[in-house]
Amino acid sequence: MKYKLGVIGDPIEHSLSPKIHNIFSKQTNINIDYQAYHVQENSLDNFLKDFFSNGGDGLNITLPHKINCLPFADTKSSLVNLIGAANTLGSDSSGRIFAESTDGIGLVKDLKNKCSISSANILILGAGGSALSIIPSLDACKPRNIILDNRSKNNLERLIKRFSDSNEIHSRILNLDNFNEDIDLVINATSIGFSGSFNWHRELKINNETVLYDLSYSKDHNQTPFLKWSSQRSEKYFDGFGMLINQAAASFALWTGVEPETNITKLDLIND
Repeated sequence: MKYKLGVIGDPIEHSLSPKIHNIFSKQTNINIDYQAYHVQENSLDNFLKDFFSNGGDGLNITLPHKINCLPFADTKSSLVNLIGAANTLGSDSSGRIFAESTDGIGLVKDLKNKCSISSANILILGAGGSALSIIPSLDACKPRNIILDNRSKNNLERLIKRFSDSNEIHSRILNLDNFNEDIDLVINATSIGFSGSFNWHRELKINNETVLYDLSYSKDHNQTPFLKWSSQRSEKYFDGFGMLINQAAASFALWTGVEPETNITKLDLIND
């Protein structure tokens, strides 16, 4: 059996997903055909119908389709219902399409190799879709507090209210304005990518032991702007490459039933 898989987005040329999943395929001896598809918003519905009606088994979903893909799914996980977005679609044994989000799962698996999440004070910078997608998975690890900060106060308060009103979130979700303790872990979930430099709008209560983690990643050994900023403040800073690999592995397992090894390096992808 050959699994028909892929990743869709706009743009999509930058995606490392085909290389990652082909490495998983070689590891597990599972035959796959994994392609990157450039899909614009106005052609999303037709593409999804064609893909799954022609034997498609699963898709990774990237921007800008993580929300707009949901009406196509027959079933959605409780996590997808909570955050209102998905990064994985798949076809189950009865041909029904399911939607899942593996971003938060991938982040937590990577973080557990780098620091303690349980009982930690976790500060998330940003209040958009990236922050939204990771909060439930961090909450499941029972941190001491989850603190949010963002330049736009309206978006910040909206996100805090969304999770404070939810029965599925058990951590305290706090505004940094109301928090004075030391921070154990800072996660950059802003849209600041690779252009320019990173500067936050206020000083953060961090020290040399604070773990600083960027959801963004570079394809080589160059640092993201956030990591350059982090390197001047702590000895413990990481980009999101490990999260990328782990969220991909979780998707691969959903489609094939086999969880691959995640000890992939950037060098593996360059040489593949």
